Amino acid sequence: MSAEGPDCVAFQDQPITQLLVKVATRCNIDCSYCYWFRDASVYSKPKLMSPDVQHRLLQRIEEHVVRYALVDFPIVLHGGEPLLWGVENFHRFAEACDAISLRTGCEIPIAVTTNGVLIDDEWLACFEARNISVAISLDGPAHIHDLHRRTFQGTGTHSAVERAARMLVSRNIGVIALAVCNPAYAPQQYADFFAACGISNYDIMIPDATVDERPPSIAAFYKGLFDLWLEANRTTPTTDIRIISDMITALLGNNSPTEGVGHKPVELCTVMTDGTVEAHDVLRIAGDGFTSTRFNIFDHAIDEVRNEPRWKAARDASINLCAKCQQCKFMNACGGGYLPHRFSKKNGYDNPSVYCDDLYSMFENMQSVLESHLYVSKPDGGRVNVRDTPTGA
Repeated sequence: MSAEGPDCVAFQDQPITQLLVKVATRCNIDCSYCYWFRDASVYSKPKLMSPDVQHRLLQRIEEHVVRYALVDFPIVLHGGEPLLWGVENFHRFAEACDAISLRTGCEIPIAVTTNGVLIDDEWLACFEARNISVAISLDGPAHIHDLHRRTFQGTGTHSAVERAARMLVSRNIGVIALAVCNPAYAPQQYADFFAACGISNYDIMIPDATVDERPPSIAAFYKGLFDLWLEANRTTPTTDIRIISDMITALLGNNSPTEGVGHKPVELCTVMTDGTVEAHDVLRIAGDGFTSTRFNIFDHAIDEVRNEPRWKAARDASINLCAKCQQCKFMNACGGGYLPHRFSKKNGYDNPSVYCDDLYSMFENMQSVLESHLYVSKPDGGRVNVRDTPTGA
């Protein structure tokens, strides 16, 4: 597989521009679809990030933003379940990042992705005081959520997570809900639930699967979700469904802000609890030790990971698409789909997405609907529908 063909887009090298920081490697609930624990090597990592690792990481962050004169450097605190790290560690980390911002002029927005079970008034006060935005994992209504997101005793977690979501919405805290699509249920059930919770910003993510698996079709679900998004925003923007807005952004020729949509390099950098540095953590879906490297923040600057073979291989795979993708009319908008969904034991990432047919159908439907809504203004004030615009006009 090569990116040297005549239609290849040259992607300029740039420094790492965001960090995913694993502050905890364990979790307090037992989700059946979690990619993190597909890789048993996570159990060899410390349960929590130590003060020494945190101190060195903060030094590396400041060194990195100064070296590359970055104007912003987003950080996502992740796990496992990151709230297991403790509220005082969140305060210390955010305070240190604020100090780096004051010294360097670089904004360091902090976000956390959590299952929400531990959220209480103390956590809410921390998020609010430190301006930490929150992504809460909430798979819609209870009968969907509790199928997969359960305690180690086998009981559902929905009531605790819904309570946390409503508490977040009631405060001055940026919040997005993250659901995983279950195509056995209608998208209307998700939309009605989030609306009832007062959540207008959410994502319904494509379920993780590799090419070696046989996940159910998702096209009909996302076509229905697109219809709901269109109706909700027909007169005034009221609902942001991330995957829908990202796909529309990509179809219109702009850069999608998330890595699962659009033809662009995936350049995320993950720092583990012991200070080792890896590529995107979700690539663990490929199996034990697949993301492991010998790079660490004690011996290496953050940007040196760009020379690490496994990180570089993942970055290259994200833009070097298979032959079928290179010939697809939606190549630039789709970008081959989410990188983990292209993996097979036989060919590595040199495959179409396991959801290839679904993605094609989703983009084709969106394009058809958008074309019926878009027009070109004429000098005389008239309008011409995009579908009727002559090529080259």
